[in-house]
Amino acid sequence: MSDFDDLNAQLWILGAIGRLADQGLLERAADPDDELSALSQQLLIDTGWLLTDPLRPSARLLDAPPPGVAVSALSGYVREQLARVGRFTEGAPAGWNELDRDRIRWRGRASGVIAHGIIERCCPDVLQRAERFLDVGTGAGGIAMRLCRTLPALRAVGLEISPAALDVARIDVVAAGLDDRIEIRDQSVSDLTDVEEYDLAWLPQQFIPRAQLLEGLPRVFRSLRPDGALVMALASESDLPNLVTGGGTLSAEEAVKLVEQAGFRHVQTHGQVVSGRR
Repeated sequence: MSDFDDLNAQLWILGAIGRLADQGLLERAADPDDELSALSQQLLIDTGWLLTDPLRPSARLLDAPPPGVAVSALSGYVREQLARVGRFTEGAPAGWNELDRDRIRWRGRASGVIAHGIIERCCPDVLQRAERFLDVGTGAGGIAMRLCRTLPALRAVGLEISPAALDVARIDVVAAGLDDRIEIRDQSVSDLTDVEEYDLAWLPQQFIPRAQLLEGLPRVFRSLRPDGALVMALASESDLPNLVTGGGTLSAEEAVKLVEQAGFRHVQTHGQVVSGRR
């Protein structure tokens, strides 16, 4: 097998994981008449992603999803990654330019679970007393909706510049009955003018172009109330995928400097996350 054949085989393994997750077939045997699914399972068994007696995900597969993403939800993650690589292959410019509504919604749901856990770990005191939340790069509004469901008194503003994501977020916020508590704005963080409006801000650096991040961090600082908190998730590894997503790679050390330069105090790192207080 050539090196290129090996690359192609890896794509089929990734596709098989996504297909079987979507069908609920990572933990039970496929119908013998379903040849595609049966062969997909055999491929994953042969490559160590599934175990047998009984059929179940291996430790390798259980450790594969991003934090907070269940193995059963891997279909959305696989589809998102394959679509992103496809757009890159076709020459798409850098930036989060997803147009498929289902994939936008999947990212929103996954981000809601992941970000909620990160915020709870980084600044639980601020989360519990927060009345106003700023969600930079809100996408489908998944983070804002999850926090508002968890905290009945919370109100949120989500900033987004993708027309497709804005449409999805506005539709889904109304469908969730949260349109009286969540405002979705067609606005970049570099254009934010709010002053002392929020107790908590979430900023996913991996989706924010460098110029907008440098412009936006001082604006987020000004938008927070005294002792309000910023939680910024980082893309600190894998330069090319991060550049394709829009934000590029930013080390924790450099992120700390940028956050401190914007005026934040008590700046801390939590793995691939930086937090700071106004």
